[in-house]
Amino acid sequence: MPKPSKPRNNIIEFGRFIYSLLVLGYHVQFSYDDDKVDAFENGALAVEYYFLLSGYFLARSLEKIAKDEKNNLLKKTFYFMKNKITALLNVHILSIVVMIIVLACYEKGDFWDKFVPGIPSIFLVHMIIVWTGAFDKALIIPEWYLSAMLISMLFMVPIYLLFTKIVKTIYATLILIGLVALIAIISGLATKWAFNENLLYDIRAWGEMTVGMLAYFLSEYVKKKDCGNCLLIFLKIIEIIGYIAPAILGIAPIHKNNQGILMGVTIVCIFCALFITFTEKGNVIKNEKVNKVFGYLGAISLPIYLFHPVIISFIDYNDKYMPRWEKFLIVFPVTLVLALFYRFIADLLNKKLQERKSKNNEEVEKKNKIPNNEGSKDKNIIEINDGNNENLVSNKSI
Repeated sequence: MPKPSKPRNNIIEFGRFIYSLLVLGYHVQFSYDDDKVDAFENGALAVEYYFLLSGYFLARSLEKIAKDEKNNLLKKTFYFMKNKITALLNVHILSIVVMIIVLACYEKGDFWDKFVPGIPSIFLVHMIIVWTGAFDKALIIPEWYLSAMLISMLFMVPIYLLFTKIVKTIYATLILIGLVALIAIISGLATKWAFNENLLYDIRAWGEMTVGMLAYFLSEYVKKKDCGNCLLIFLKIIEIIGYIAPAILGIAPIHKNNQGILMGVTIVCIFCALFITFTEKGNVIKNEKVNKVFGYLGAISLPIYLFHPVIISFIDYNDKYMPRWEKFLIVFPVTLVLALFYRFIADLLNKKLQERKSKNNEEVEKKNKIPNNEGSKDKNIIEINDGNNENLVSNKSI
């Protein structure tokens, strides 16, 4: 019998949740058009966590996909992107629809002026460089992160898979780093380093995801090595600092002029933290209930990320001069409640769908059941079905 898999260490899911709150606080602060330096001034640093984490899982998924000899390059890319987009689609559509309703209610005279420039964001393509200024005109501005991630992956995935036919996977990652550096240099020289904002953020996404990919390969290497007790304690301390330090920098009232330095520090910290976590030599949440709660909090991070701009817009239309502290007290709990409610409904619907699928599978098995005197054939059919199910699960998890 196969060994039972280890429970997932949901420290990274708790990180998703904490950094989603950092983004939330940043956009509350950002909604005030003044020069006051306040808490969450650099909350946008949370995006570095998401890019690096996406890069880690990208490398892990692509290494598995590269070994699949059944599908060609285009099919592998198509299924990968399809699964990525599908995972985001429901909450994205819901948040967009609610935002359009808010605009329709409060921007009756200027609705089309607001809606038309935001159309690319409906299809999550507003970070393509031809849509100049689409970053600022998106219906839900924080979705630039999702758009930049998906567009970068659309190029990164086929390039990576193509080069893995020639070189080792780690070298394919280094090629991706070289390509993004080349794009940055050529674009910089062509524009005298006055980058189009959309392109700059796409380069940021691509570059940071490749750093996350390197974290994957380093963690796989170190995972196989034995470490002494002193080194293990040191790694655990570095891991905690790596997760906490960027959050503190994001909350602290530090002027945005220092954002470049803070971003560099954040990338180094998150890289170290993720690499240590995935080597399985860092801190482990041993309490099963706590680990489960952390996993659930991670599951509501995306709804938090996408719902809070709608709430902020709704408040601004009703009371533009609301004090900061009051807006913080409203936006944080309302967003959390809505995210939890969405997760509850989504889990309920998923459970119903799984029950229906199981019922349909049972009915199919009954129809295809073979008489007992041909039990060996029946056994073979069951084995084949189990194998297919495993393939479905593995494809879905990419």
